[in-house]
Amino acid sequence: MIRGVCGGKFKMMKGRQMIVLSRLIIVCVLLSLSGQLWAHGGVVSRGNECRLLVGPYTINFSGYQPQNNRSELFCDDLPVVGESIIVLDFVDRKLRGMTVNFRVIKADAAPLGTEEDGKVNEGELAQKPFFEIPAKHYPNGMMTIEQNFTEKGYFIGYVIVEDEDEKFISRFPFSVGFPEESILDVIKIPLAAFFAIVVLVWFVRKKRAVSNENKEG
Repeated sequence: MIRGVCGGKFKMMKGRQMIVLSRLIIVCVLLSLSGQLWAHGGVVSRGNECRLLVGPYTINFSGYQPQNNRSELFCDDLPVVGESIIVLDFVDRKLRGMTVNFRVIKADAAPLGTEEDGKVNEGELAQKPFFEIPAKHYPNGMMTIEQNFTEKGYFIGYVIVEDEDEKFISRFPFSVGFPEESILDVIKIPLAAFFAIVVLVWFVRKKRAVSNENKEG
């Protein structure tokens, strides 16, 4: 009778531990996805929309690569080298009365995936840009940037908006020529860790069960 009760408790503990492990793996997957999908500095992905935040103002951000796929939109990162088009659509009408300067600087490393990606670096702004569109007004509320990226790499984009009373700067790192990882690529490490833990727990419990049987015998 005692052995039956202990066996029941053993199964209950095992079940609870598996639930805890399952929750841990879900958390790990969500954390992995959050770094990949939601933000690169001032550029934020919200569902099917990609938005660039410049101070209190919002700009819709759309990236295209006609030679790759005419209908597909990209949120800052461009998966292949070649002709690329970036369209900035001003959500806030006040931006139509402000000058907008767009510049891109070469970077040595990939984005950090932290809030540091959005911090303005005056040293970077003082550098000669990889390419730049000088400040001007866009009364129609739309700015189109065309650039031929001939080699893959990491870059930092800056959008500077200003008028007589205000000036705001947005910084967003991005990459060119690095295909986007699939969901499977993102979660495979957490999944591998989860299954390794499951196997380890099974092995330890099996070893204990065999040891207890030997003692009882």
